Amino acid sequence: MEIDTLLPEPLYVLVSFVIIFLEVISFAMTIRAILSWIFEPEGKFFHFLFVLTEPAIMPLRKLFYKMNWFQGIPVDVSYGCTYIVIFLLQMILNSFL
Repeated sequence: MEIDTLLPEPLYVLVSFVIIFLEVISFAMTIRAILSWIFEPEGKFFHFLFVLTEPAIMPLRKLFYKMNWFQGIPVDVSYGCTYIVIFLLQMILNSFL
């Protein structure tokens, strides 16, 4: 099967894998947000979602805390910004395929 792309096949596979990984992370972030509004964050499933999504959210959360941005807001802005960064990365990577 011939793939019509500008990338060599190994790089194509790597970029495709990263895109799928980012989709999984963004889906897990969405599930985590929805469930946190409905239920208390307890249990193994919540812990799994936390472990899966927190490494993606933590860099922006630390940056915002260090720069003293969004400290008085009751909404986790770093969560939404991480979602936007993941979306932009997906758009950029999809442009290579």
